[in-house]
Amino acid sequence: MKTLRTLGTATLFSLTSLPVLAGTMTLYKDPNCGCCAAHAEYLRENDFEVEIVETYDLATVNKEAGIPIGQQGCHTALIDGYAVSGHVPADILSRFLAEKPKAIGLSLPGMPMGAPGMGDDPDVELDVVMIDVEGMVLPYPAE
Repeated sequence: MKTLRTLGTATLFSLTSLPVLAGTMTLYKDPNCGCCAAHAEYLRENDFEVEIVETYDLATVNKEAGIPIGQQGCHTALIDGYAVSGHVPADILSRFLAEKPKAIGLSLPGMPMGAPGMGDDPDVELDVVMIDVEGMVLPYPAE
């Protein structure tokens, strides 16, 4: 069973390495997670095209994407060559994608209340981090 799951994940990553339109996101989530679906809908409302892929093996998705242990959110997305883990707000993600930094991607670790898809509190302070190409975690400023 583990071999089949690993093969399935490898197949998914090989498919996502194909060229995609800018803004097209593949979001990997646990089939039982409602907040991940809510975040995907929030991203769609903010002009992202989101394809959801359900998996029970997010650990492998995160490892393959380069998201360090301790920096993982409850779902991980791939977009424009970057990994985005967790409930990262659309405005921060859009700015990051426009800047095109040399990085693995962004993360909002855990499941912070008030984040998009987790209560949507516009006044909550969220600690989004950037993972650089060396795997170092750096604060990513909200503005």
